Amino acid sequence: MSLENILTMLKTLKEFKDSEIVHTISSHDHSPVMTVTYQLDKDCFQITYMDSMKVEEFTDISLLATTIESVVLFEPSR
Repeated sequence: MSLENILTMLKTLKEFKDSEIVHTISSHDHSPVMTVTYQLDKDCFQITYMDSMKVEEFTDISLLATTIESVVLFEPSR
């Protein structure tokens, strides 16, 4: 998934902020790695790492996109 595609996905999540959309990022073997949602009540994005259930919140869409990109790039070697 390219950085451009990730940014498009995040902008779409925010555009449909009145809907509850959960985007699941999967590894190359299709195992879920993280979920991404937009939290209207907090006006932020939230990611949940599936292996640890750790939750992080982001207000900066560019920082979130690079975070997702790094996880996607790192995932094949995990």
